[in-house]
Amino acid sequence: MRVALITWGWRNAALAALALLAFIIAILLSDHFAARRAIAGERDRLRNVAQLAASSYQRQVDKFSLVAITLSADTDIAILLDTRAPIAASRLNARLANLSTALDASVIYLLDAKGTTIASSNWQQADSFLKENYQFRTYFKNALADGDSEQFALGTRSRIPGLFVARRVKTSANVQGVLVVKIRFDRLESEWASSAGTVFVTSEQGVILVSSISKWRFETIRKLNEAEQTKLRAQVEFGEQSLVQNALYANGVVVDGYAISQNDAYVEAQEALPNGRAVHVLSPLSGILDTARMFGRLVVLLASGLLLSLWVFYHLRRRAIIAGEHRENAARLADLKDRLMQSNKLSALGQIAAGVGHEINQPLAAIGLRAQNASKLVYAGRTTEAVAALREIGALSERAGAITGELRRFSRRADRKIGRVSLQSVLGGTTLLLGDRIRSTGTNLAVPDFDISVIGEQGRLEQVFVNLIQNALDAMGDGGNMIISATIAGDIATLRFRDDGPGIHTDLRDKLFQPFTSSKDDGVGLGLVICRDIITEFGGELNVSPCADGAEFVITLQVAT
Repeated sequence: MRVALITWGWRNAALAALALLAFIIAILLSDHFAARRAIAGERDRLRNVAQLAASSYQRQVDKFSLVAITLSADTDIAILLDTRAPIAASRLNARLANLSTALDASVIYLLDAKGTTIASSNWQQADSFLKENYQFRTYFKNALADGDSEQFALGTRSRIPGLFVARRVKTSANVQGVLVVKIRFDRLESEWASSAGTVFVTSEQGVILVSSISKWRFETIRKLNEAEQTKLRAQVEFGEQSLVQNALYANGVVVDGYAISQNDAYVEAQEALPNGRAVHVLSPLSGILDTARMFGRLVVLLASGLLLSLWVFYHLRRRAIIAGEHRENAARLADLKDRLMQSNKLSALGQIAAGVGHEINQPLAAIGLRAQNASKLVYAGRTTEAVAALREIGALSERAGAITGELRRFSRRADRKIGRVSLQSVLGGTTLLLGDRIRSTGTNLAVPDFDISVIGEQGRLEQVFVNLIQNALDAMGDGGNMIISATIAGDIATLRFRDDGPGIHTDLRDKLFQPFTSSKDDGVGLGLVICRDIITEFGGELNVSPCADGAEFVITLQVAT
């Protein structure tokens, strides 16, 4: 009996020791896996935040770049550069002031070829730019040399930082100037601070330009040597700022998101921007790890007494969390796609803006000439001919209205209402936007007359057609030939876009619809990806068809009954 009791006691002690060991191992494993899962989830979240922050930043830059492009072709600017007439300067000052207020721009101003301000939206303010010379600015030199430029810098008078978007202006009399739009990011920084957390934008050299934490501005994420600091100061971008390294980066606590042992570390995500800039998002690890470990230990403690119940509860809860994460990720992805589509559309709009302006100027000039003729005919008593001239004016006005209406519709964000769409109407809008470029390159575009309605949405179909035709025009150069054809088989409509350009290399064809794949030196490689996503959402397909010469893209869509 005594031996049995001793054996039983040793057995219980062994089981208790094993249970304690299993409990300790469970706690350690729980701590480890909970922390890694939490960090992985936080890293994914930060990547999404970085993508959205980059999109909001670039959208603001693109908006004002489009303003600079549009204003550079304005007749009032050309008149002032040619004549320097005071009345022309007064008129342009007033227009720029109104435009700056409407667009919430910091300031819009015009420099002559020597860098002197001859018109400015802040002409009535105490810190007016009028007669100030900015020849020393990098954006002025680069814009005169290359046509356009961007520079982030402190204002020489206001000491307020901002992004200067500059575009060269050249009149018919060969007089040159530079139009500049200064963008401030105060509102964007406030939005980031209230919703996204620690978000900032760095320059190519690692200098923090825009930040949700204002005191971080003009600190660096890496240590700059004396030569780099001297070079940056010589460009007069950051004034007398010390350009010291940010404390978090100097102390080495910013990690790649996998260092579990460092409770004082920060996880970082980045998203690249044009011109070597990048968006960074930081999040501290300490709270994430503490929460994750506490939750894991609670699970282990509850599992000690309610293993079966907890197992059921855990799986149900995990399934619900995953479903919620999938819904949230799907919503974020849909929003990101919308932003990307709109950014692609605005990029295309910037490329065709000059052509559309030429298309509008032609009927406007004809309207002016016919109006003069109609006036003379009325005074001469030739009313029949005057009425005919007025009818021509009406027709030309309708054409100008159609062009501006199509431009307005193309630039709007898609309403995502899929329904019945006429392909003839879509092609008509597309050729209206690209007509000037097609004629100026001498391209022979054959579009058959067909009456086919498909399932889709006009604005996004036009975006696809504009992208495909512009790609073909870029590939063919001057004097090319392009044929658009359509056929119906059953309830499927097939459209073919065929050109006689140099074609698509075999190595590139297999990955043509992968992100960031492009045959152009300056291409981003997202245009065809966006086009395929749009067509897929309509229940169709977009593919490239192998052919002996040139290139052919094939779109299939469901016929609307």
